Amino acid sequence: MGMNRRYGSDVTDLAIYEVVLRPRPISLTPDEIGAADVPPAPSPVSVAAWVRFPEASIEVPARAIAWTDRAVQIEFELRDGETRRAWVWASAVRRVEPGERQR
Repeated sequence: MGMNRRYGSDVTDLAIYEVVLRPRPISLTPDEIGAADVPPAPSPVSVAAWVRFPEASIEVPARAIAWTDRAVQIEFELRDGETRRAWVWASAVRRVEPGERQR
């Protein structure tokens, strides 16, 4: 009783894990960023950036929205559709020209 054998469930274990875990990027500290107050960029710049998560590092398509001499604040979306922001080292970011494909 209580099981719908005809249709089954549309909620998989993977879907539940994605909601529960909600990967959050590891961002640089204010000391690592090198500035206490960083103004936003006049307009976002398309970039590819390596982002660290507790589980792994991945390269994501992103927008650079602020930067200092040594760090860049990026904004990007993952599969769950939420926008994430993180500060990463400037050397982990490369500019992507319009029409250029991600690696």
